[in-house]
Amino acid sequence: MRLFTLKINIMKWSFFICLLVFLSCTSVVKDEVKDFIPGTYIRASEHEFGAEHDTLVITLQNAAANEFKIERRWKYERVLDGKPIQPEYKNSSTSGIYNAETKMLQETETAETYSFDPGQKALFAGSTKYQKLK
Repeated sequence: MRLFTLKINIMKWSFFICLLVFLSCTSVVKDEVKDFIPGTYIRASEHEFGAEHDTLVITLQNAAANEFKIERRWKYERVLDGKPIQPEYKNSSTSGIYNAETKMLQETETAETYSFDPGQKALFAGSTKYQKLK
């Protein structure tokens, strides 16, 4: 009887040790870039023909699918013959899929890619840099 009890205790401890090893191996590793993505990003430029203001608002849409909603708000203040004319506005909404291997977000409609630099608090669309507000 003692031998049987000892075997059961060994089996219980073996089970708990295996469970701990399994949980430690499958623990969720934080992805710093993915955690950084949600937020509001802005960019502004000015030249002789006008001024441009661009805002991207990115929110997590589906965590399991790494899907984000991307809203773009754009304003262009055109200058004609040295005088400002009526501003032009555009709003668009699309989605993007985050690739954990490349650490990039790819728009589903245009295939444009966005890269992120949490250290600079910035988003890059090619060479265009957006600063993160929040």
